[in-house]
Amino acid sequence: MSSPKLSLVSGHSSADSSAEPHCIHMDGFSAYYGDNCIVSDVNLRLPPKGVTCLIGPSGAGKSTILRWLNRINEESERASFSGKIEVLGRDVLKGYPDVTELRRKVGMVFQQPCVFPCSIYDNMLMGLRSRKLSKGEARSIIEQSLKAASLWDEVSHRLAQPASALSLGQQQRLCLARALVLEPEVLLLDEPTASIDPVSSRAIEAFVIEQGREIPIIMVTHNIGQAKRISDHVIFLCDGQIVEQGTRAHMFSMRSAEKTRTYITEEFCDC
Repeated sequence: MSSPKLSLVSGHSSADSSAEPHCIHMDGFSAYYGDNCIVSDVNLRLPPKGVTCLIGPSGAGKSTILRWLNRINEESERASFSGKIEVLGRDVLKGYPDVTELRRKVGMVFQQPCVFPCSIYDNMLMGLRSRKLSKGEARSIIEQSLKAASLWDEVSHRLAQPASALSLGQQQRLCLARALVLEPEVLLLDEPTASIDPVSSRAIEAFVIEQGREIPIIMVTHNIGQAKRISDHVIFLCDGQIVEQGTRAHMFSMRSAEKTRTYITEEFCDC
């Protein structure tokens, strides 16, 4: 898998990529909940393709970063941020006065599968209702998306059945397929394999690698082996700050910072 350059390793540029286009740009980003600073002075620029894995101990701020990228955190009155966030070249607030537009472009799948109380087919149809499509066109898109999530062979004969009847792993793959029908330009994944079976986990990893060739995917994971298998880039956070970030080859080598090597080999952080 190719590894496009990721700038700003440990807050300093390891390679000048200022001329490259960026899908995500954070500059001096800090996030707060009430008076508590959850994430402090994050700087990053992510290229328009590839898989970026956010790793680090629980409470490091990984999910907070994801949730501000499509403004889920703003639904909490006590949540706020300072600094700059640009998504697809536009300010995340001023550039998207309609948050629905942002969330169409920036899809998100959470750790726990969230399926609607309706059939498998109607779950998939939810994302297509804003588009003028014939039944045949809609079915074709749904089939392609379910195939991309390695779910079509398991559900093609039971599309009218409730989505809640699926296993957790199947539900998670349904969530991925449902996000895909919206044709997102960025995909955010918050520990999508944390609570599912190994077969579904492998299918999701394959999905992430394949889709990452076309669009940027930013994924939180606590599984170091998984990050090593699927990432083009890795960002290591601890105590609300970026310790180090860089290509997969750099981060999983002896050239990475000592704290990074300790966390990756022992999953222990004394930040």
